[in-house]
Amino acid sequence: MNSIKNSTKFKSLVKELASRLFRKKLKEMTSTASIDGYETPNAFKNKGLSKKKKKNIEKQTGYNFVDEGVSKQDMEQIRIEIRKEVSNILRDIWIKRTSWGGK
Repeated sequence: MNSIKNSTKFKSLVKELASRLFRKKLKEMTSTASIDGYETPNAFKNKGLSKKKKKNIEKQTGYNFVDEGVSKQDMEQIRIEIRKEVSNILRDIWIKRTSWGGK
């Protein structure tokens, strides 16, 4: 069996079959050129609404847009409150655990 695998005829046959298989698979492959573009027209558009669109929406719905921006001071206050709450939770857990007598 080793002599067959080492023969030049066998090697050339394997190369030819691999080449044919590769060409056949290559013909079946598709490229991105045949794929349509994005189906969402606003996929890469700026996220904000224009003033005209906001006015139109307000007119249609009867509601007004509200600016709900959070300032740096508000964010800092929120962080402080969250830290306090987490600290209280951890303290309560520690007190309960130590009262159980566990180690």
